[in-house]
Amino acid sequence: MDNHQNEKYSVFQQVLLFLAAYSSAFMGNTQLLAAIVNFKGFVGVIDSVSAKKQPNATKPQTKMKAAARKSVVSQLEAACLLGLEWAKSQKNEQLIKDFTINNTSFTGKINAMLILANYTYGVLNTNKTALIAATTITAAQLTSISTEIALLQTLQKAPAAARTSQKTVTALYIPAFLDATAGKETLINLIKGAYKIGPNANLQLVTDLENALIFSGNVHHTILKATFYKFGTTQAIEGATVTITELLRVGVSTILGIGQIAEFMPGTYHIAFSAPGYVTQTQIKAIAAGEKVNIVVEMASV
Repeated sequence: MDNHQNEKYSVFQQVLLFLAAYSSAFMGNTQLLAAIVNFKGFVGVIDSVSAKKQPNATKPQTKMKAAARKSVVSQLEAACLLGLEWAKSQKNEQLIKDFTINNTSFTGKINAMLILANYTYGVLNTNKTALIAATTITAAQLTSISTEIALLQTLQKAPAAARTSQKTVTALYIPAFLDATAGKETLINLIKGAYKIGPNANLQLVTDLENALIFSGNVHHTILKATFYKFGTTQAIEGATVTITELLRVGVSTILGIGQIAEFMPGTYHIAFSAPGYVTQTQIKAIAAGEKVNIVVEMASV
């Protein structure tokens, strides 16, 4: 995912948490429940695409390759030391030459190293019956050498293949994000339509939805935040509301006395501050795009 997709995905996850928190409130709303199932499915598609992506981890892969190379060399060297003494006893000059190797024989570029490793393993494997009978070399040891060589060859080929695979998988994100974004918009409409006004009105639920839609990373949003205190004290007021009158946007304060509204068009607005048992206040504020406005509101009792 690119940065923009990461931001969207973070919001999708926040929406999923919101839906889980209010699952009991949505019981019986069949239209909304169906939309929730669809949205979860769309996010699941994104997750399945991500599962196909290979991590961009050059350093770990390099470490794996180095470890595999070291293992191949050390195992071949040990087997050839034993094979060499057997070859001497057989007075086989070619085998003596083939088994006369050490770790310096495998220095240089990895492709040349792999050629020598495969050749040496082939000699060992061709003579394995005699070697196993006459030395302490085992069939498991030869299998281990073969496995390590195969792993090293795979790691050597992996980078180019991975890059091609990554490009193919990246393209799958586009339709997945389009579906998830459309699903999110459907949820927003259904939740606001059902819970913003009417018999099932739930102002806190709608406010929590608005907060879930805010990307919590380092992104510039237009934000209005109000912190409510009882007049002359630092005692926070929970359940107070900050309202942008012209936009009908409302934020409800938390236990810390903080209520906020985010992601709205810049402009000059009437801002109302109210709480049960306190005198309502109104201010006029000009808010620029991307500006974060923090207002401390001291509320006097009625």
